Amino acid sequence: MKILIAGAGIAGLSAARALKMKGVECEVVERRERPPTEGAGIFLLGNAARALGDLGLLEQVRAVAYAIARQRILSSSGFVLNDVRTADIWKDCGPCLALSRQSLTDILHASLEPSTVTYGLEVVSTASRGDKGTARFSNGQEKEYDLVVGAAGVNTPLRTAVFGPSAARQIDISCWRLVVRNNGEIDGWTAMLGNGRTLLGIPISETETYIYADCRSNEFGDGSVNVMKRLFSSFAGPLGPIVAALDPATAVHRAVLQEVPAQRWIADRHVLIGDAAHASSPSMAQGAGMAIEDAVVLAELVAKDDPMEGILQEFYEARIGRVAWVQKKSRARDKLRTGSSTIRNAILRLFGDALYRRTYEPLTRPLLP
Repeated sequence: MKILIAGAGIAGLSAARALKMKGVECEVVERRERPPTEGAGIFLLGNAARALGDLGLLEQVRAVAYAIARQRILSSSGFVLNDVRTADIWKDCGPCLALSRQSLTDILHASLEPSTVTYGLEVVSTASRGDKGTARFSNGQEKEYDLVVGAAGVNTPLRTAVFGPSAARQIDISCWRLVVRNNGEIDGWTAMLGNGRTLLGIPISETETYIYADCRSNEFGDGSVNVMKRLFSSFAGPLGPIVAALDPATAVHRAVLQEVPAQRWIADRHVLIGDAAHASSPSMAQGAGMAIEDAVVLAELVAKDDPMEGILQEFYEARIGRVAWVQKKSRARDKLRTGSSTIRNAILRLFGDALYRRTYEPLTRPLLP
């Protein structure tokens, strides 16, 4: 069996690693000239760590990551609304880890043979011919494959080419992501909630902190650092002063958040994984987790060497419940955190721990029966 993976982000590289471990031949193409690393930092919950363990890479990731044992939510004035020991929820699944996105991408990339990934090359069209699929590339070359895996992110052109018009839906939240020096005041996952605004800080090493901030898209303006400073400089410590002190020239990744509704993204010898199939708000911190899980499950099923139609149907049935749950809970969390501050703060103070456990417990369960 020969498999083509379109996209060399976390989903595509994870799929290549998972297939390699099963002895399945695959190649990856990426339209960009180098590995995509947008997002600055990344937070991996226990289920993502478990999936990395399935790829044989957990210890490598732990060696460069910052362990997170609890998550705190504060009001914009600095009042603690919830402080949950995440290690208790994930103890039988895996550790919660924060690291730079570049570090994770580098580990995934290094786990593959150098010839596995070709950069600067894009799949422009595909077609089925008998028991094979044919992919045509941007350099004019054509090759045959048993399966084409679309893993090129939320706006992958392969989704439209194979499944027809299916644009991702904007969810009226825009965000900034950046890495700053660790000021010593943030020793765990720390979020601050204002009026329709969220400011998050996560240490990714002893010297660096990942900062994420979002607001309603109608407040985002030109997405400049000056807009970010205006919206968040009034937040109290420990995060507000970090934003207030930012140099306007600071390198920042900006994005208008989008969602791709989870559904049956399967066609004749084609399947979508990761954000290409089920992008959602980062509220659940499950973008990478769901992508790596997709890779693990797909490789496990492909290795059974059953007819491709059956493999893809089984993959859909194994994944749709989990990814739909993540999207449902992401929407609910977005609604809560951007809604009435009075109601939100009361709910988090009274029921925060129970809500966290109820939200994430389904993701601690095994990926396959």
